[in-house]
Amino acid sequence: MIPDPPAHTPDPEPEVAPAHPHPRVSLRSLLLAFLKVGTIGFGGGMGMLALLREEVVRRRRWIDDGQLGVAVAMGQMLPGPFITNYAQYIGYGLRGTRGMALAVVGLMAPSFVLMCLLSWLYGRFGEVPVAARLFAGVQPVVTGILVWATVGIGRVHLRNRRAFVIAAAAFVALWFRVDVLLVVLGAGLLGIVLSGAWRRLPAAPAFLPWLLPAAVSAPANARALELAFVFLKIGAVVFGGGFAAIPFIQQEVVDIRGWLTATEFLDGVALGQMTPGPVAITATFVGYRVLGLPGALLATVAVLLPSYLMLFGLIHVYRRIRNHPLVKGFLAGVMPAVTGMLLTAAVYLGRAAIHGPAAAVVGLLSLALLLRFRIEPVWLVLGGALVGLVIG
Repeated sequence: MIPDPPAHTPDPEPEVAPAHPHPRVSLRSLLLAFLKVGTIGFGGGMGMLALLREEVVRRRRWIDDGQLGVAVAMGQMLPGPFITNYAQYIGYGLRGTRGMALAVVGLMAPSFVLMCLLSWLYGRFGEVPVAARLFAGVQPVVTGILVWATVGIGRVHLRNRRAFVIAAAAFVALWFRVDVLLVVLGAGLLGIVLSGAWRRLPAAPAFLPWLLPAAVSAPANARALELAFVFLKIGAVVFGGGFAAIPFIQQEVVDIRGWLTATEFLDGVALGQMTPGPVAITATFVGYRVLGLPGALLATVAVLLPSYLMLFGLIHVYRRIRNHPLVKGFLAGVMPAVTGMLLTAAVYLGRAAIHGPAAAVVGLLSLALLLRFRIEPVWLVLGGALVGLVIG
């Protein structure tokens, strides 16, 4: 076991490190470190966070646990996958904007390449009977994972009657296909009103940087523009981590636009569980299915870009806004809504995945193993694939 760093270190680094290059960390070393985490980072956000701590705190000692804690706190305040938010903050503190860019590229490159390969194989062999049996076993597992994520997020955020009301309202709204952006904004405003935060505000502060990414240009292609807008919007409004993005993506690409069928979307989520990196890598699969490799790159960049841009501003105002009543009230509404939206996705996708008693048993067993033993989802996905091959 690698020992923890000494309790005392001289001249501790500031909580928010300066943007100029860090004297101890080369850009090459930074890139290689995040490539390593991105390559072996199975197990979702928490699994990757443990690997990230092992690499940059315990092994390389680039930062300490206090600074890692600040990265986590700031990442939780931003939309998008938490783990990429943490990586961006750490990269910025170590090597400024170049370090920030290399950190997220290194973290995402392995899963992006693997997902593009799997997407190509899926498009080429998805209708082959063996592949059909494989995914028939995986789809109920994905449903179990969604229910597990709903339970986990619900335990944290459904702590009072107000939160249950907001979650139920989000569930109903999304079930009737209300636009996801409106659901999130409505839940946030409802959280502000019900928490009474608006009474303590002399005036609404002007920090809504998540509206800016809508102005980002895209290739002069109608489908590419639409694809970019969808994932920019998802990346700008999804709070709650990678699993929280699933119902948003499902509504946009399955319910509203019909780019993928429910079965194809389930398969994309399953492929995301079979790759390292955050769950939001599902965006790569969707982009590949819509526009091939350029679409995969466009969707991946678009879903990560909003939080990347927001971090610049948040680094400089973090201390002033983290306890701001408007921020706390808005997130008090958004987080319960994420629980309701995850439940909507679990019910919707479960209806498409579970067609008989065998699939129901696989889904329930997956949920039980996750709840009781906290098994890494990747092993359940691989087990579901094996079950599909055997009994299909």
